[in-house]
Amino acid sequence: MRVKLAAQVLSHSVAAGIFSKIAKGDMPTGAVATGTCYSMCPEEEIKLRETSKLIHVLEVVGSKRQLVKSYCRSAADLHIAVPKLLRPYSVLTHTVEYLLVKVTQRDDVPQPVVYDFVNDRLRAVRQDMTIQRLPPDECVNLLEPMVRFYVYYGYLLNDLPLKDFDPHLNKKYLLECTKWFLSCCDSITERPDSELIDRLSRFLHVSNNNDRRLVCDKVLIECLYILCNLDNIHPLYRYIKLSKEMKSNSKLQLAYKIAISNMEGNYIKVFRLLDQLCPLTYCAVFAYLPTLQRRCLQVLSHGYHNKRLTVPSDVIARWLRFPDRQEAKTTCQYYGLTVDGDAVRFDKTQFKMNDRLHQVKTEDLITKFNINNPSDIYTYT
Repeated sequence: MRVKLAAQVLSHSVAAGIFSKIAKGDMPTGAVATGTCYSMCPEEEIKLRETSKLIHVLEVVGSKRQLVKSYCRSAADLHIAVPKLLRPYSVLTHTVEYLLVKVTQRDDVPQPVVYDFVNDRLRAVRQDMTIQRLPPDECVNLLEPMVRFYVYYGYLLNDLPLKDFDPHLNKKYLLECTKWFLSCCDSITERPDSELIDRLSRFLHVSNNNDRRLVCDKVLIECLYILCNLDNIHPLYRYIKLSKEMKSNSKLQLAYKIAISNMEGNYIKVFRLLDQLCPLTYCAVFAYLPTLQRRCLQVLSHGYHNKRLTVPSDVIARWLRFPDRQEAKTTCQYYGLTVDGDAVRFDKTQFKMNDRLHQVKTEDLITKFNINNPSDIYTYT
């Protein structure tokens, strides 16, 4: 709790103190600032935070300190477009990679604290990007791993109470990064320079000591945009407008089939298709899984309506991708269905459309997909 309070104080007071002291030489209106800060945190912020004792626990690495620039809420009286406070593209790539490949692997602090810290620092990266008006081909390389972060942690922290993790706020940041990324991709593909398009598949410029690199996978983000918005028809319109080469990609076709099957109400087919998803696309759909399961149980309550016949719970678990038969029975009972031993009796008159969805417990993603290292989430293609 003390760490969280410190983080909140950091985001409000630090920047106000920094920029009110420093920004005397303000820039002309409309001018674009170019960053000249070649460290992950400006020297002025380091001094202020050390004096104020606002060093985050995740910025302490052994006997050393590795500070990362915190997010600042811009205000009318704050001049944040100061070159020495802005990090250029090369530093931003290093910062993103450091946060996602190294900081997220820290196991000496709770995961919600890791999320809050990394989220704040990634927002600061996006702020630097906006102020400097970085070109689209640089933005996509910075935004792609951020999308992965929000999708993965949306799954990882799904079971936590609202006081520890806000899924709606996480979804807001996810959509912000995703739409920005796709907008940049559209700008790039409109250019005649094919070399710019090729950059979408390049690695980021900085690698860590383990030679583990972040990548930029446009197809993955297109898939996530569809799967994170299964009840929204706009991603499907976007898919239709994509090039033939993009639409022929098997991963993107799978995401489209899942979305169409969901729109058609063919939920059993949706669950079958889930088995073909990669780790991150599975994480994206998982948030929607309780809704799919409730809708499917409602359909089954009408289709298998009978006061005598029952359906084995292990069959329901297999159809609806519950982790086990007990979870299937618990969910059926939650929606008012009768459970007799290891079987469920479907009755459309008993089914209850509860306001709150029955949440399914998350599985260990590392084990489920045989991932060797958690940081592979940010580096696989």
